[in-house]
Amino acid sequence: MSGEGGARRKRAALAALLGAALVACGPSAPDSASSTAAAIEGQPAGPYRMRLELDPPQPAAGEQTRLTWQLTHLATDAPVEHLQVLHERVVHNFIVNLDFSSFAHIHHEDFRALTPEDLQRATFTLPYRFPRAGHYRIVSDFTHRDRNWIKHFDVTVGTPPPRSATPPADFSTTREVDGVVGTLSMSPRVPVAGHETELVLDLQRAGAPVTDLALILGSEVHVAVWREDGQHFGHTHSYTPHMASMLRAMHDKGADSASRARMMADMMVMMMNMPPELVFPGPRIPVHYVFPEPGVYHLFLQCAPGGAAQVFHFAVKVEAFRDGMETRIESIVTAHGATP
Repeated sequence: MSGEGGARRKRAALAALLGAALVACGPSAPDSASSTAAAIEGQPAGPYRMRLELDPPQPAAGEQTRLTWQLTHLATDAPVEHLQVLHERVVHNFIVNLDFSSFAHIHHEDFRALTPEDLQRATFTLPYRFPRAGHYRIVSDFTHRDRNWIKHFDVTVGTPPPRSATPPADFSTTREVDGVVGTLSMSPRVPVAGHETELVLDLQRAGAPVTDLALILGSEVHVAVWREDGQHFGHTHSYTPHMASMLRAMHDKGADSASRARMMADMMVMMMNMPPELVFPGPRIPVHYVFPEPGVYHLFLQCAPGGAAQVFHFAVKVEAFRDGMETRIESIVTAHGATP
């Protein structure tokens, strides 16, 4: 039992490293009472408090809603200063309809520059149009003192259709967006909860490999992951040689939990201070991820073939581990001769 417990702890640490902010567990159904209030308290609890104000407080589908976040210290209610820039933004916001029919990755800076006063007050705002009535989950991702944090908010827009009207997940592995065909492959072929999975997005245009990928917010791809019940949010990026190097250190059997925690903090600092570098120009972009629990997960892969931002949406089924299941990654996509 002690060996299995140690293995579980290592997989948990790996999950945290791979996703930077892998898990944000919340209720599977939004609280409609709280979502109609003028301000929503972000979850989960922790040393920071994040409030989201909606204007109007009861959003209507297709009409502009102003979203305003304020981030404070829980103990003092003072604004959180000296937030750190990660992937070219101070706060990343992910908005998904929980029937997974729409997705957005959006930021204050997409609409206007952050001012010193915005940062001093730790207040961020942007306009958004919820495309249709439904239950939405918003996840906000920020970094302070070399650690990544997330808060989520549940918002009800209009009169949502019954959940029975949500179409079943589409598990096909090919999607076409604006003339670009994206194909998702996985190793192992069946993802296993708690074990590392390699996800590879292969891009084709007019039957030819895409080789003109551009960086988008400092990475070849941004990946947002939700389990179908809205729980277990993850945000991760391309699996570069730098990340592979950190993971080799994480696999060092001589490293204790304190050492792994320092390595995780070091990785955050490295990600914040490294100049953007295009490692994977195409056609394949690798991502490594640890799905924390079994279930159906929705993946939104945001990349920029030819410099035009596009989102490829896939659904995958993650199984619980059973004796005899294959958990090894058989084929690793590498760059610059790096071998994880």
